[in-house]
Amino acid sequence: MKEALIIAARRTPVVRSNKEFARLGADQLLGKVFDALLADSGISPAEVDHVFAGNAAGPGGNVARVATQASRLPNSVPATTLDAQCASALEAIAAAARMVRCGEARAVIAGGVESVSTAPWRMEKNGDPSGPPRIYSRARFTPSPQADPEMGVAAENIATQFDISRAAQDEFALGSHQRAVRAQQAGRFSQEIVPVDTPSGVVQSDTCPREGLSARKLASLRPAFVPGGTVTAGNSCPINDGAAAVLVVDAEHYAQLGSQFALRYLGTGTGACDPQILGMAAVPAYQKLATLLGENRLRQADLIEFNEAFAVQALACLAELGITASTVNRDGGALALGHPYGASGALLVTRLFWQAQANARSEELCLALMAAAGGTGTAMAFESVSTQRV
Repeated sequence: MKEALIIAARRTPVVRSNKEFARLGADQLLGKVFDALLADSGISPAEVDHVFAGNAAGPGGNVARVATQASRLPNSVPATTLDAQCASALEAIAAAARMVRCGEARAVIAGGVESVSTAPWRMEKNGDPSGPPRIYSRARFTPSPQADPEMGVAAENIATQFDISRAAQDEFALGSHQRAVRAQQAGRFSQEIVPVDTPSGVVQSDTCPREGLSARKLASLRPAFVPGGTVTAGNSCPINDGAAAVLVVDAEHYAQLGSQFALRYLGTGTGACDPQILGMAAVPAYQKLATLLGENRLRQADLIEFNEAFAVQALACLAELGITASTVNRDGGALALGHPYGASGALLVTRLFWQAQANARSEELCLALMAAAGGTGTAMAFESVSTQRV
């Protein structure tokens, strides 16, 4: 079994949908990230064997292939698009790492993208095939006639079942914004972000973290999904556009390119749970990964990125796993930075890459945890490899 190493990781800024990236398609956003990976690594575009990209709410078709053609990659590079909803990009990275480990490829780009702004309307036949079509917002997460809760309703189900208070959710959300703002002010995102040209100017930073957010402001917000509930716009992630990707290579490429830092892929765990509490799926995914790599080893994780689509599901999952909430998402999470569905898994790995590289130490254990629509989850582990002098 060969080693699979991530030697470059980049992302666009994450912005609110229908704002700065309103006129940029998914392929344009992702293509810019591909070009940044090529520039960072020094790898020849023709040496890339395959591209995997996740996408959840986009135009359909093979978005990954269209994005390769929007980049410097040649037409000879094949590409595959995956849809595992919010876990799409993590699954894309897993596919790339397995391809390299098996010796079927030496260099693979993997990531994801979401452009909610340019996603098409969806239409379906409405009972009578000859009648007018019906516009719908998303595909079902469960088979008919089972209950198919919206994400916010499923989050409320978690709040009820696991007894997570409104105050705890608001406190967690506030902490996410505060950490993200501090990271922005310290310039900790500057190296990972690819500036994006738009008709209104160049976007160089994430636009969602709120410096002036307060506990009082969060407490004033009304429930967003269920009357009398606890989940609000303030303790839920925004709706976003953005892209992220990584370059996965084998050990020979790592040495040839003279890379000084990498994340060594260790493995992936996938799990599933009741779709009525779909945000809890990160728990069985972590447990599968623990079976693969060892519970004691995972407990020693130095860096953990958890996709906090809702404060309530983050709190509930972390409590179930015995992970202290204050130890995850050191530079803020999706509540503050945003959650561009198909890209979010690659955002987690990109943050792990740059956080671990800043530490300049080998053998740091890094974990990325994700729950997705439909009640599936993905957990992925890496180990840092550094030849930099501390």
